[in-house]
Amino acid sequence: MNRILLSIAILLLSIPAIGKGKYTDPYKGYEESAFMDMDFDQNILTPAVGDKEHTAIVKYMTRLGNNLAKKGYTIDLTRDDEVIIVTIPSDDLFLPNDTLLSPDAPAKINPLVTVLADPEMFKVVYTVNTDNTGSQKYNLWLSHERNNSIYDWLLGRVSEDLIVIPYEMGDTEPVDESRTRKARAANRRVEFYLIPGPKMITQAHKGLLR
Repeated sequence: MNRILLSIAILLLSIPAIGKGKYTDPYKGYEESAFMDMDFDQNILTPAVGDKEHTAIVKYMTRLGNNLAKKGYTIDLTRDDEVIIVTIPSDDLFLPNDTLLSPDAPAKINPLVTVLADPEMFKVVYTVNTDNTGSQKYNLWLSHERNNSIYDWLLGRVSEDLIVIPYEMGDTEPVDESRTRKARAANRRVEFYLIPGPKMITQAHKGLLR
């Protein structure tokens, strides 16, 4: 992902959700279908968080990111530290060129699912990425089929009220463009973006986010 462009975009879109009057839930009027129609960058940036909520959300997300890192995940922060990126190597979830989750996959994802127990705390966007070993058409197909496996498994274990938006990237977003075996392994990954949900933003506004 081009996180430099993402940082620039947030400056353009970060109009506070709170006006001078009554507080308004930034999720008001949004339905999951609206998020499904957005492109990836729009989804990561939506909704914008007001200045009043920003500090509390950053503290919460930083603490949560540290806890997830202790469980063995690779963690990064984006959108001015308001959004957590949890990266899981595809090799931990799938056998080579397979599209069904491996027997070991649930143990890799379950700690993350536990964090998502409250469906109003987060909006979840995730991307399924491959390396460039095969053709672009094949890699998009592989990404699509693996996404189906992840999506079906995930929605069987989280609340139907949790907003979950998947993107099938194929080999279009490499983190390492070199041609080494290590680079290809790094590019085969699933990235989960944990975005502030309505409850998190409301609690931050009220000073209740802990």
